[in-house]
Amino acid sequence: MQPYVPFDGSWPVVLMFGIMGTFTFGLTNTGHEMCHEMLSWANEALGHGGTVRPVRPEVLVITGNREDQNRVALAVNPRGYRVVVAETAARGRESLNSDASRIAVIVVDMKIPGADHLAAMAHSLAPMAKVIRLRPSHTAVDVTKPLVDGV
Repeated sequence: MQPYVPFDGSWPVVLMFGIMGTFTFGLTNTGHEMCHEMLSWANEALGHGGTVRPVRPEVLVITGNREDQNRVALAVNPRGYRVVVAETAARGRESLNSDASRIAVIVVDMKIPGADHLAAMAHSLAPMAKVIRLRPSHTAVDVTKPLVDGV
């Protein structure tokens, strides 16, 4: 006697979307964080030491423009970078002073008061970081292209 297997012809489609969804979820930072969270309890339960996670390099975005902040995040998060947002020059200086060695790319909106001084400070405190200066009238490509080229 053979087991009953319902077949309506849709299983290849379901399988394809399931594989695509799993693959896509695994590529996102949210997916990585969820996997880490789900697997960390297993390591603790089995008595293994905690996993060592490498420190992700940071992209410091100094702008109050939410669209530019989102563009930067969309461009660099899939590449493993962590985005730190500073909406003012003062917050940007704080981020640079606190840990400039972790910053790989600095995006400075030149519309912010004191942006020239901030960009010069970025060059001196994080000499290995790429500094991207956004012109006052910039486009989405002006934001994303140098980021993708620099990371």
